[in-house]
Amino acid sequence: MKNLITRLWSFWLYLWSLRPWSRRRHEIATIVQVRSRSELPERLGLALYIVGDPAKWAILQCPCGCGDTIDVNLMRSRNPVWQFSVVNGKPSFHPSLWVPAERCGAHFWIRYGKIIWV
Repeated sequence: MKNLITRLWSFWLYLWSLRPWSRRRHEIATIVQVRSRSELPERLGLALYIVGDPAKWAILQCPCGCGDTIDVNLMRSRNPVWQFSVVNGKPSFHPSLWVPAERCGAHFWIRYGKIIWV
């Protein structure tokens, strides 16, 4: 009986881990400044990459866990444009960031390094 309960519990945990919202990240751990897109790693991981000096793009892996890359325009000469700030090493964006529904449909804010899901 104990073995059956253990197996059922393990199976339930496995199913729970497959839920899309369980893969969601809840914060940006690291900010990395690079000079150009060619310096970006193949896998972005948990970091937020700022491209250019002054900053032209912010690039991150979608925090929903889908694996898509999100490019955030920081240049005022292009639209749409986001405001980006760093306070105590923690990034914030305004307005919210979103991914079109035909991709993963993620929609969230980044405030002081925390990801706030809409």
